Amino acid sequence: MQDKLKRAMVAIQGIKIPELPDEILELDKEINSKFANISNVADIIEKNTTLSGELMKIVNSPIMKLKVPCRSIREAVGALGLDNVYNLLVAAALQNLFGQKGLIKDIMDHSVDVAFCMADIAEWVEGVSRDEAYMFGLFHNSGALLLASKNEKKYATLFSNSMSRPISIIAAEETAFASNHTMVGVLMGKKWKLPIDMIQAIMFHHTPECSRIKNDKVRALVAMIKVANSIIAEISLGAYRGEEMKNYEQDGLEELMIPYEVVAEIRTAVMSYTMKN
Repeated sequence: MQDKLKRAMVAIQGIKIPELPDEILELDKEINSKFANISNVADIIEKNTTLSGELMKIVNSPIMKLKVPCRSIREAVGALGLDNVYNLLVAAALQNLFGQKGLIKDIMDHSVDVAFCMADIAEWVEGVSRDEAYMFGLFHNSGALLLASKNEKKYATLFSNSMSRPISIIAAEETAFASNHTMVGVLMGKKWKLPIDMIQAIMFHHTPECSRIKNDKVRALVAMIKVANSIIAEISLGAYRGEEMKNYEQDGLEELMIPYEVVAEIRTAVMSYTMKN
């Protein structure tokens, strides 16, 4: 494991893993304090107008499915709770840290679509909340963002191929970079203090068979990301779904035991969301 992490660090040498925004570090400290309260949390979030604006967009989007829209950060914290708001704020921070052009934009757009899909799948998975699912959807390809930042031209074809070859792509990345985006993503996850379950899911999300994963939460997250990536590969990027992707999706569906009719409903919902955006 340590050798793999060292190779991941070498693969992105010269590219700095972004720091967590100060507001998130402060928020983490407040939430884990003995006397955490909604007012203090809202004050911390409101210090960063960009992040607070992005948070409100996510909170009031179809992602969270609130019955009544929130009009302020305080209302959002009250409606969702401290932990859920923290997860969404971290997700919002990731969306704002990388550039909005070229391959980086393509990867982030893809991650946003997958994250929305993950939130809907969470409705059918016990033990995974919508905010956790959305957060993991954004972060599962964070390593891809860093590899693209290192060498956009070299990584462009690899990312495109991952839409139809989600298993063999790891070996292709190893050949090109002597590492792969899952291990680089682990570095990002550790730097951003993501939950250990989520870091492990980032590492294992290209595992051919979910049954190889012992931890129930990690196995569920990986199964969900398999289904979500397959749906997005089909409808968002117009990518050809080869046998690898079909098998990848099927393994996820078998683990989650979600009826295919539900997948069709989620696909329709995601198509509606992506067209609006």
